[in-house]
Amino acid sequence: MAEIDQAAIEAVQDQLEVIANETEKVELELANKRYELMLPIFEKRRKVIAEIPNFWPTLFKLNDGTSQMLEEADHPIIDHLTDIWVKHDPKDVRNYEIVFTFSDNEYFTNKELIKKVVLNGDEQTAEKFTINWKEGKDVTKNSKRKKDADESSDSFFSWFADDDANLADYIANQLFTEALHLYMNGGEDGDFELESDDEGSVDLDDDEEDEEDDEPSKKKNKK
Repeated sequence: MAEIDQAAIEAVQDQLEVIANETEKVELELANKRYELMLPIFEKRRKVIAEIPNFWPTLFKLNDGTSQMLEEADHPIIDHLTDIWVKHDPKDVRNYEIVFTFSDNEYFTNKELIKKVVLNGDEQTAEKFTINWKEGKDVTKNSKRKKDADESSDSFFSWFADDDANLADYIANQLFTEALHLYMNGGEDGDFELESDDEGSVDLDDDEEDEEDDEPSKKKNKK
């Protein structure tokens, strides 16, 4: 079997880095342009989805990726979810926020729960968001971080208080963008499964290669 010529690679390392940087720049430009073109389509889709009763609660509970994050106590809260919207920075789509809109409910006073993701250097991190729980209704209390298949996972709403960008990435770039397709397909998304690392952080891994990813490559947050 032929061996890689490491010396030859090292000799042109600076040129390879230039090419890599140029590639990343073009990929970002393409992703920004794609968002610009898709935005009016998503806005039109938003109006259609609003006419389907319980669209987002149904999808959230059926979808492979998000259903695994829900505890039993989360389900009646998710029933109040009326809209999910993703706002990207048009100059750099790697910066975005996910807006979850809820109807009036007995659990918290927020009308919107927002998860904002920002690019810090080479990594994306999710900013913490405070949920204003009503007295005695905080389902995140006494919850435990999922570390293995035998332990119960956190409430989905615990995620708003940490900096996990993996789930945000999945919701923004898979659940949201493919919402109608996933809904029509019964929420099934066989490409993704929920895993946890040794430190208990949640990860959503794609079983398939990422070769056809439309977004520029994203650096997962490290804890």
